[in-house]
Amino acid sequence: MSQAIDPKAADVRSQIMEAATHLFAEKGYGSTSVRELVEAAGVTKPTLYYYFDNKEALFLEIVHGHIEGLEQLVQMVVQSPGSVQERLRQFARLYVSGAEENKDAVKLLMTVKSPEGDQPKVDLMSMHLAAIQHLTVLFEEGIASGELRSTIDPQASVMAFIGTVNLLCAACVQGMPVTPDSPDKAVDIIFFGVGA
Repeated sequence: MSQAIDPKAADVRSQIMEAATHLFAEKGYGSTSVRELVEAAGVTKPTLYYYFDNKEALFLEIVHGHIEGLEQLVQMVVQSPGSVQERLRQFARLYVSGAEENKDAVKLLMTVKSPEGDQPKVDLMSMHLAAIQHLTVLFEEGIASGELRSTIDPQASVMAFIGTVNLLCAACVQGMPVTPDSPDKAVDIIFFGVGA
């Protein structure tokens, strides 16, 4: 018989993770103390250590949780019904709106790319390669269905697409204006190009 999850415990855990995400994103891993984490989360040190072995474990769980969320988004879009263009639009919209809703997570993942000091190392390249692989299948599907030109390189096209969408997310985190139609414009560039 499985145990029911205590909603209060889940709330406390989420509260700690949310406060830690903000602090790690704003101050960096090395500059964030356990004292600051517990104060920001409104918990005691024993409570923090009840849920997480240490600061590193907390950091890694947060980062891996966001990576898993991105992987699930890619898989969901690839497996969704609809044209390739519709699915790419869906991905770009969800990816950018997710960045707008959780800027701290995006900032944190940006710091993971260039770890500072004693920050735990995270293999983001594996996540990027998995996303590229899944989206390459989608682009290959577009070639097979005639939605995309047969002369394109699917992998290069995916990297151009991901690069564009990632820049939109970075822009929104930095406070640059990202309009609601920006994700669609990114997909339009992939589908229709910029040449006359």
